[in-house]
Amino acid sequence: MPSSAASTQPTTWRSDELVTAENPVGLQTYECWFCPLKCLGFSALLYHLEQGFCVKRYRIRTLAFEGPQRGLYGTKPRHTNAFFCFNCGNHFPEVSWLFQHAEKVPACSHLLNADECLGRLRAFYINYYDCPGMDFTQS
Repeated sequence: MPSSAASTQPTTWRSDELVTAENPVGLQTYECWFCPLKCLGFSALLYHLEQGFCVKRYRIRTLAFEGPQRGLYGTKPRHTNAFFCFNCGNHFPEVSWLFQHAEKVPACSHLLNADECLGRLRAFYINYYDCPGMDFTQS
């Protein structure tokens, strides 16, 4: 895999924009398991949690390395750019950045399918927080 660093920071992730951001690619709206916040895309929910809102700050990162197929999206938890896109090889510092990449780059979006590595990781997070069927709302 190439070791290129992510070139841009995630966008539309300020807390006041999570609900009001435009949705040109048809992302699903996810509701936080612990507070009433609704997030546009799974990446925004992960970002919210990574910032220490509702769960311990590094729990989302460490959970990614406990998830299924971790070798298909992560290197080592202590690496600066510990997450990578299996399709294009771009590296990212947080798992939310990787999910946002897959949500916004059509060539890599297939990794979000239920039978692909990021789809399985999303299911792992949902099952871990024990909210099947109540983890997200349709927009």
